[in-house]
Amino acid sequence: MTVPAFDTAVLAALVPFQTEGLADAFIAITELGSTTVIGGLALATAIYLLSRQRYALLTGLIIALGGSTAAVVLLKEAIDRARPPFEYAVYIETSSSFPSGHATLSLAFYGFLAFLAWEARTSRTRSIALALTALIIPLVGFSRLFLGVHYPSDVAAGYLVGSMFLAIAILTVRRFRRDITPAIQGAS
Repeated sequence: MTVPAFDTAVLAALVPFQTEGLADAFIAITELGSTTVIGGLALATAIYLLSRQRYALLTGLIIALGGSTAAVVLLKEAIDRARPPFEYAVYIETSSSFPSGHATLSLAFYGFLAFLAWEARTSRTRSIALALTALIIPLVGFSRLFLGVHYPSDVAAGYLVGSMFLAIAILTVRRFRRDITPAIQGAS
């Protein structure tokens, strides 16, 4: 897969700003999109949803993250795009570059958390969740560029994949609820 000139131009423009302090800050931010952090938070969320018998929401979480993860693995394997050259990178990543797993998972997971908060129906919870989501997701994507481990098109593709599975998850939750509500009302 060829790399568009725009991709390398963006990374080249960021290199002069890659000071040690900023690099450390963006390494911390990028961890918010790592499989370790998201996996741990997703497990805690799944346990919470399971304990509250919120099966529709648990199904949505599984679809958002499971689908996103599977798609990233398949696309990375199929496309096998090399990471940006070393002169752009703060550190070295060894897996394929396209799409960005951090961008994909952060959009799918934090987006689903925002959906959960929206479902809580309190304006304060909604406001906080939307603000955090609007902050975390773009920062994780930008961190991948700043650290020179992904091209902009990798991050954009990751957001596209994450958005797709987030949308499928939300539609599934809503469909699941529509399907079980008449059965519950009929049993009463």
